[in-house]
Amino acid sequence: MTTAVKAKHRQQPAQKSFFQRVGLPVLIILVGLIVLMYPVISTQWNNHVQEQVAKQYEEKLQVVPPEQVNRAYEAAVEYNRTHTDGPILDPWLARISEDNAEYKEYESHLAGVSAMSQLAIPSIDVRLPVYHGTSDNTLQKGLGHLYGSALPTGGEGFHSVITGHTGLTTATLFDDLVDVKEGDAIYISTFGKRLKYQVYKTEVVLPDETDSLRAEAGRDLLTLVTCTPYGINTHRLLVHAERVPLDPDEAKVLDESTSTVQWWMWVLGAVALTVLLALIWWIIREKKKSDRKDAMTREVLS
Repeated sequence: MTTAVKAKHRQQPAQKSFFQRVGLPVLIILVGLIVLMYPVISTQWNNHVQEQVAKQYEEKLQVVPPEQVNRAYEAAVEYNRTHTDGPILDPWLARISEDNAEYKEYESHLAGVSAMSQLAIPSIDVRLPVYHGTSDNTLQKGLGHLYGSALPTGGEGFHSVITGHTGLTTATLFDDLVDVKEGDAIYISTFGKRLKYQVYKTEVVLPDETDSLRAEAGRDLLTLVTCTPYGINTHRLLVHAERVPLDPDEAKVLDESTSTVQWWMWVLGAVALTVLLALIWWIIREKKKSDRKDAMTREVLS
């Protein structure tokens, strides 16, 4: 190599490494994709966990002696006859103190397994566990039974109220409750007792409008409650249902798996896949450019 060529070669700025040109940007983009997909991954994982709890609820009841299950169920029915004539308050605005004897007695009923009940709504592909109360912790992991309403045992003159969140970034829960229509079926399983309710009305009310959640003589009622509009939560969506006969063949819906992939998950997945494919194409192109430059450098130096 001549002195002039050597001098020119020394004056060229240092070339960035392949990692600096490609690896670092790729790492940043991959971190961005993980952040983008986190809501989808966490939602699907929590949905899976909630469905497993509902499944385990039925499995655990199978190993409890039938007479013990029946006693617990009958005790809950008796509790409903004597303890559900108090005020019905909005679960999100009126927090009930859990540190008192009355609430402790409430929690003692339908206890001892993974949840109080499980609820299934085939029309929106929902199967979820129902827990005692409506505390923040409870509503993060599943549905909550509204304290003051009847325990979900079924029975004339009883009105059970089940609440659930809409709009959590980590679980689906009642996101699709708005799509439930008149005539849709709701199934609930409580300590071996499987019940079917049929939706007869949906309504949107203010948080303090709770008159429609009260029991009615001669009727066996169930109401599902969530916040609305989505992300604003100034009102409450109430889905009212009344007990109807359960065909034995229908009971299997409480044992079936669900799928809770929502439209926004498909959109984020498609965006992530497009970015990933573009990233792979860019890496291959940059690798080829790097190989050509290395080959030219070796040729000049030889």
